[in-house]
Amino acid sequence: MSSSVERHVLERIRATSIETAPFPHCVVDRVFPEDFYEDLLENWPGVESFTAITDTGRVKGGSSERRVIAFSDSGLARIEGARRRFWADAVSRWLMAPELAFVAIEKFAYALTESGADPRGVPLAADGLIVSDRTHYAIGPHTDSPRRVVSLLFYVPEDDTFRRFGTCLYVPRDPGFRCPGGPHHDVGQFERVKTIEFLPNRLVMFPKSDRCFHGVERVDLPGIERRLLIYDVQRRSAR
Repeated sequence: MSSSVERHVLERIRATSIETAPFPHCVVDRVFPEDFYEDLLENWPGVESFTAITDTGRVKGGSSERRVIAFSDSGLARIEGARRRFWADAVSRWLMAPELAFVAIEKFAYALTESGADPRGVPLAADGLIVSDRTHYAIGPHTDSPRRVVSLLFYVPEDDTFRRFGTCLYVPRDPGFRCPGGPHHDVGQFERVKTIEFLPNRLVMFPKSDRCFHGVERVDLPGIERRLLIYDVQRRSAR
C-alpha cells in the first residue's frame, strides 16, 4: 500500500510546475490518493498523543499552540493503538525514506544552485512531524533554519472551513533585506504577497534561501485544529 502512495506523491510532485514569485515554490493539489487521504483523516492521532513544540527542545521561543508528534520511534509510540500501526507502516515507512528527499531536491535543483545552497556532496537527513495548530497559533515571516534545504507542508484538513489559515508568502518592505534563517520578524516590516489556502490534500513546498519569507497569520477561530504533516530535508549536523 505505502509503495503505491509513494509513487502517487512523487508523480504529483514531478508533474506540478514551480511558481517563481515571490520566491520559488510549488503547490501540489491531490498530492495523496483520495482513499489514502481519507485514511489519514480517520487515523489522525488523538489530542493526548501530541506535545507542545515548546516542550520538545526543537525550537527557541515558538508557540505552545503548535503541538507535534515526531516521525521517530519514540514519537510514534505516543499514538494510540491501531492508529500507531497506520502511522508507522503506511506513512512513516515511505515518508522518511530517501526517495522523497531526492525528488524534493531534484525539483528545486536550479533554485538551490542559484541561491548558493546546492546540497550535493553534503550529508543530508530527513525530519518529519505530525502537526496540530490550535487557536491563537501564529508565526511571523521567517526563512527557516540555515540547516534546511527543502521544506514540504502537507495540509490535512477535513474540509475547506479553515482555508484562510494557509501559508503566507511575504516580501520585505526593504528590498535589500535578507535573512539567513532563524528569527521570526515583525509582520509590519513585510508585504504579504499571497496566502496559499489551507485546503484538503494539498502540498506546499519550497527551497531554503535567504528570501523565502513565509509564515502563518494569527489563527483566531475558537476550537480550530489546523492539521499538517511537515517534512524537511536538512543538512546533517556534525557530531
